[in-house]
Amino acid sequence: MQDVSKILAEFAARPWMSVPEVDLGPAARVPTMLTPEERLFYHWLGRRVQGEGATVDLGAYAGGSAARLLSGLALSGRRFHVHSYDRFRSSRAFWARFMPDEPLPEADDADLLPVVRRHLAPWLGQVTLHVGDIGEKQWTGGPIEILSVDAAKGAVLADHIAEQFFPALVPGRSILVQQDYLMSVQPWLSAQMVRLRDCFLPLAHVPKVGLAFLTVAPVTEAALTAAKVGDLTDGKLMGRVREAAAWHEGMVPRGPFKAMLEQIKAHPGIRLGWQMRQARG
Repeated sequence: MQDVSKILAEFAARPWMSVPEVDLGPAARVPTMLTPEERLFYHWLGRRVQGEGATVDLGAYAGGSAARLLSGLALSGRRFHVHSYDRFRSSRAFWARFMPDEPLPEADDADLLPVVRRHLAPWLGQVTLHVGDIGEKQWTGGPIEILSVDAAKGAVLADHIAEQFFPALVPGRSILVQQDYLMSVQPWLSAQMVRLRDCFLPLAHVPKVGLAFLTVAPVTEAALTAAKVGDLTDGKLMGRVREAAAWHEGMVPRGPFKAMLEQIKAHPGIRLGWQMRQARG
């Protein structure tokens, strides 16, 4: 187990910002929704992996995050395997925006699998694609070294992801990335994590809205029960968001948490990100 103070100092130095784009190899050409900093961060995170457990990528879309994790893992000197989860379907609007060089499908809900398989072909045999609703998936693959979450778009799904995947994280070693953590229309993420603060230590804010955490204690059934967000009233959800703002003081400005509170007030009872966004728009 690494010394926690050393891990904090390591992430505080933001070494991923010094990674040359050329180091990503073929991953640099895979279309992605990731910000430029997130792209470097995922590659660096894969390269620094400390154990030989699984890397899990929840919410893969066209394979951009998986490719960058794989490009780093391939340089780690360790055995590795990435498990990438998604419906692997796309609207025409998203397809045109994020994959403009691909022929536009004739209809919405287009099949992404052929495109994703082509994008991840350089790492054939080192990635498994899990197709379908993540809310119906279970994890039975043993310890997880890196868990990237870009799929907790609703409060109930956030609870399911925590229940299935968090207990497999290894204290003192495993890294959890909550990619949408500061999204104003997903306030349940900070509400969940603040009640798991005995299990996770915030390491870095990765702009625009991501936060990385070190697992510091086993995530038990009791901890998961205490952290549930699916059934919270608006008042309790807002209370937890305020707790999270205080927890992250010094790492994250108060603005994103204020925006979350405004969204809850404006859209009472809504616990799906797309519904909040649609109502807002």
